[in-house]
Amino acid sequence: MSQKQQAASADMQNFLVQQQAKAQLQQTISRLTDECWTKCIGNPGNYMSSKEQACMDNCARRFLESTQFVVKYFQAKAGGQQHEGF
Repeated sequence: MSQKQQAASADMQNFLVQQQAKAQLQQTISRLTDECWTKCIGNPGNYMSSKEQACMDNCARRFLESTQFVVKYFQAKAGGQQHEGF
């Protein structure tokens, strides 16, 4: 394989990794929106009440924190590392 082909192959791999990361982020945002909306919004209106806003904020924070915890757990497990509490 020539240098040009190798460079093109590396560029394509980088592009695919970036697209995969974007797709995963979009999927996470979609799940977060679905779960928090269902939990926090009773009857949609023209605006969210302060209670609904607080619920959405708390729900999103918990969702992201738990997602981050799970990712770190599996990264540690894949790396053969022990994480405190696992």
